[in-house]
Amino acid sequence: MFSPVFLVLLLIGLCYFCFGCGKEVTPVEAPVKEITTPVEAEKEVSHEEEPRQVDPLTGRRVEKVIPLIAVMVDNLGASRPQTGLADAGVVYEIEAEGLITRFMALYAGDPPANVGPVRSARPYFLHLAREWDAYYAHVGGSVEALRDIRLWGIPDLDDVRGDRGFWIDKTRKRPHNTYLNLAKALEGKQPRGRFKDWSFTEPPEGSPDYREISFSYSRDNQVTYKFSEDKKQYLRYINGIPHIDRITGEQLAVTNIVLQYAPHRFTGDSLGHIDVNLIGEGKAEFFLAGKYVEGFWEKRSSTAPTRFYDAQGREIAFVKGNTWIQVLRPGTPVHKE
Repeated sequence: MFSPVFLVLLLIGLCYFCFGCGKEVTPVEAPVKEITTPVEAEKEVSHEEEPRQVDPLTGRRVEKVIPLIAVMVDNLGASRPQTGLADAGVVYEIEAEGLITRFMALYAGDPPANVGPVRSARPYFLHLAREWDAYYAHVGGSVEALRDIRLWGIPDLDDVRGDRGFWIDKTRKRPHNTYLNLAKALEGKQPRGRFKDWSFTEPPEGSPDYREISFSYSRDNQVTYKFSEDKKQYLRYINGIPHIDRITGEQLAVTNIVLQYAPHRFTGDSLGHIDVNLIGEGKAEFFLAGKYVEGFWEKRSSTAPTRFYDAQGREIAFVKGNTWIQVLRPGTPVHKE
């Protein structure tokens, strides 16, 4: 007969054998079932895109907004066609010495890769760059302009100083061959821009008040805008020839045109420099995607924004899109039809 102790030990051994309690036994893995959590399920079925930003210069939706930058762009015949003007949110055209003009192009939303040809600074453009609180890109400048950049602490990018982003196009002749790569120029730069809270509206219905606008800075720079019903924009011409973009080959199209009349005077220096008084107030005309408005402009100080008003003193509401501000001498003939 077996002793009680032997029976107990026998029962313990049977437990290990029958129920797999030993350490060396490996359980058989069951098939893994893929489980989707509620959060993952939402991600799978959601096709919603990231909300796009608004370009503060145009009121339009864009993929990205860069630190605001103002670039001085050449407008002599040898510089045309220029690169990047079509992508600027706001463009100023102002007379320089010798009846030539220069552009100051502002970029914020969905900028082009390159802009140019880039030219030198002038003092009155600095008042505009200052009111926008923009980075200011140029190639050297007049003595007065370089002095004011230092005195006013304008955050400038100067090719003469060796700032990055500038490059030379060897297919063009000096001084019409310096370009600016915006991404390289702004790499590591802090956000910048003092925007004016412009009110933006949709294009007006019906036929345009004027289909063609023309005026002249000089015999070699006669500007015409012709309204496109399809685009609801004004197509730009210089000397009767379509003003095109060098990269795309497309004609420049403008949603809002401002004619800003400001006093011009000769400074008396040997280089023929002029001064354009952009502080104060004066007459203005507005062509807003087909709608014509008469009014005035006002700028109270160098840092104050330029405000645009209709004849009743109501601030102008621009149509969503780009704006070109043509600064003209008072009394410049303007043909409208």
